[in-house]
Amino acid sequence: MALTDVGAEVAAAPPSPAALLLHPSNLLTYGALCAGVAAAMAAVRGDAAGTGLAIAAAMIADTFDGRFARRFARSPMQRAFGVQLDSLADAVNAGLVPVVALAALAGRPSGAAAALWWAAACLYVACAVTRLGYYNLTHENDRWFIGLPTPVPALLVATALLSPPGAWQAAALLAGCGVAMVAPLRVPRPRGAGLAAFAGWALLLVVLHGARLVG
Repeated sequence: MALTDVGAEVAAAPPSPAALLLHPSNLLTYGALCAGVAAAMAAVRGDAAGTGLAIAAAMIADTFDGRFARRFARSPMQRAFGVQLDSLADAVNAGLVPVVALAALAGRPSGAAAALWWAAACLYVACAVTRLGYYNLTHENDRWFIGLPTPVPALLVATALLSPPGAWQAAALLAGCGVAMVAPLRVPRPRGAGLAAFAGWALLLVVLHGARLVG
């Protein structure tokens, strides 16, 4: 998509933010964002199962929101907006929410250890946002992701919440995932069996955390 096409459309007839909000192609992305908000709220309440379930649900929606959006006729600006919206939602769901979840549910360090935990959390969020900004500039590469895609760390956190880790384990998880998101790793885009395996991982987490909620 040429940026000049988007610029010409904006100059000719700039839509309001509400017009973009209400476009049906974005419904699944907004659904993922709402699940991320639910995960943060559950974490603040001390509900590890609800947090893990909501994070996994957000990642399922994120996995398929692009395919869902392509089912709708969209202008160049609407398509460009969809890319930006997806990354902004990921910045919340896979960037901030995992840190909130572990801060609320993992063991709480004190003293110098608390400073190291804070540093790991900041590193994770900074790397997630950097990874998503880089993706927005390179997303037309149809074969590879560069750096670990942000949904993977989010699902790792949701998996860890099956038995919430201690403070040091949580900090190590955040720091390791942060470095992996900005490392020069070439990760094949999941298709076929790979996509099914990733979606199956998220779905399994929904089932396992759901069973804890009703058990």
